[in-house]
Amino acid sequence: MGKIAILFSGQGAQCPGMAKELYDNSPAARSVFELAAGVLKRNLAEICFRGSQEELNLTRNTQPCMLAADLAAYAAVTERGLHPDAAAGFSLGEYAALAAAGVLTMEDAFRVIQIRADAMQDAVPPGQGAMAAVMKLRPQEVEALCSEAGGYVVPANFNSPAQTVVSGEAEAVDRLLMLVKERKIRAMRLPVSVPSHCGLMEPARVALEEAFQSVRFRNASIPVYMNVDGRPHREAEEIRQCVLRQLVSPVRWVDTVNALSELGADTFLELGVGKTLESFVKKIVPQGKAYHVEDMETLEAVLRHAADG
Repeated sequence: MGKIAILFSGQGAQCPGMAKELYDNSPAARSVFELAAGVLKRNLAEICFRGSQEELNLTRNTQPCMLAADLAAYAAVTERGLHPDAAAGFSLGEYAALAAAGVLTMEDAFRVIQIRADAMQDAVPPGQGAMAAVMKLRPQEVEALCSEAGGYVVPANFNSPAQTVVSGEAEAVDRLLMLVKERKIRAMRLPVSVPSHCGLMEPARVALEEAFQSVRFRNASIPVYMNVDGRPHREAEEIRQCVLRQLVSPVRWVDTVNALSELGADTFLELGVGKTLESFVKKIVPQGKAYHVEDMETLEAVLRHAADG
């Protein structure tokens, strides 16, 4: 392998049983869950391994559980000798990237992500916000649809050249879905309980800014490519500001992957649950090599690729 960029999964990929194989087979992965339980006084392993899909879809559960799964995969990979040259994380996955790069301690990452999750859940009453993915339209066309739908709905995630996620008021998102259905454009509502990465999250941003006053940010040991601008950052205060803006700004994932590729990353390793980011990478930079690690089979496959060079 050449230069390795690690990518951490975000909300939406959660499923019962996630990270259990790594927990059972990797002491380093198991220690992540044990640390999280001590910090949060919650048994995330129980929720991840035996919780229902409905439980896992609640933001206050999803975010700490996904962070645990992301960091467990990272622990299992580094335990076996693979070390990254750069990091990025999709939405909540950005906190795993910050922990991997030493910007936040793992303890602080879990404390902050629980505050973030609770604040996001409280920011918009249940049922009043929504998100939807729109396929095979350029970002400018999706922006035009948002304007046409009326109300408050805006692009929230620029995932790939052919997929943009919108976020906003549930009624506005539903009107946009009706517009795309009439035009035979593929789109779907996402199974999330809050409208992330839009102005409706301002109360959560304020709560997070307050929480950050008691958290120490350090300079990054490897460059972290941030969601808000898709660019590499290493300086602690810059990163803190980017993370705050992330809550109310779109995730610029296409820009992030392109920037990683332009600056030398040729291997992209998604850590956490599923292979959503792997599939985005293949659409954004088809020349890149993309893999994912979520269990022992995928871990061993990546290690074989690394051994083959």
